[in-house]
Amino acid sequence: MNQIAGPEAFSGALRNKSRKYPDRADARYQEGMIFPEVTPGFHLSPGESVFTIGSCFARNVEKALLSRGLSVPTAHFSAPQEEAPGQPNRILNQYNPGTMLQCVTQLDRPVDEAGLYPVAGGQVLDCLLATGSRPVSPDRARERRQQIRDLYAEGLAASDVVVITLGLVETWYDRETATFLNEAPSRKLLSANPGRFLFRQLDMAESQALIFEMIERLIENGRRKVLITVSPVPIQVTFAGGDAVARNAYSKSVLRVVAELALQSFPDVDYFPSYEIVTTLGLNAYGEDNVHVRPAIVDRVIGYMTSRYLA
Repeated sequence: MNQIAGPEAFSGALRNKSRKYPDRADARYQEGMIFPEVTPGFHLSPGESVFTIGSCFARNVEKALLSRGLSVPTAHFSAPQEEAPGQPNRILNQYNPGTMLQCVTQLDRPVDEAGLYPVAGGQVLDCLLATGSRPVSPDRARERRQQIRDLYAEGLAASDVVVITLGLVETWYDRETATFLNEAPSRKLLSANPGRFLFRQLDMAESQALIFEMIERLIENGRRKVLITVSPVPIQVTFAGGDAVARNAYSKSVLRVVAELALQSFPDVDYFPSYEIVTTLGLNAYGEDNVHVRPAIVDRVIGYMTSRYLA
């Protein structure tokens, strides 16, 4: 609980030039969007390495950072088009806190087969990946996992800043291997293994525990700085019941609160309001699917971020 003595709270509010929600004459309002004041706790230098972890919005962040002279290890990862159609590195997308933490905690362990499930033709699905519904050979699945493991190990070793883009709190869980999954198991797999898989909508306490453990491992007693954002990309399909619009609001609310708690709890953590900025523009910020943020909007938002963080 954040408590401030009455007189101190009042005088602090009077000193705060951003205390009022901006009207359209406010400098924070620009062409239909609101850009909240940001006070960085650290700065980036051109050429510095920044590692990104998170949902598809993280891929947009990578492009913007590269265009502004920063080194971004994850931006150069590539998978064959038949495995990851479209953007070659979207295979790196991580949507929920559970799988994000697993990517960080498993760096010092041999590649295992948790989350790999056999299908016809001697191939496997990799439900730890955002594109895991495309079958590959077991050898290729293990090779690809090793490549991603190496990317995380080498990229994090080279980076003093990590940008985490939190996506959603809905996840699937394999009880047999105690593994969070990035993609839902197929209906055939669920039917063949009743009781093995659970759908989980993470609550506040679970999300905080997973995200805080990830942050603790990343900062390593001041080794790195962490910049947290919440992705403005909404959930596309919900398994929690009800309308996806309401479920999306729940996901974003939980993650936004956890991000605030992280900001208060860790001196090496900053929060950047990409979610708040994009959503002030409403659906005009998105493409025809109402899901993916238009590239021009992404560039404006990340341009604002780099204008504040680049030394």
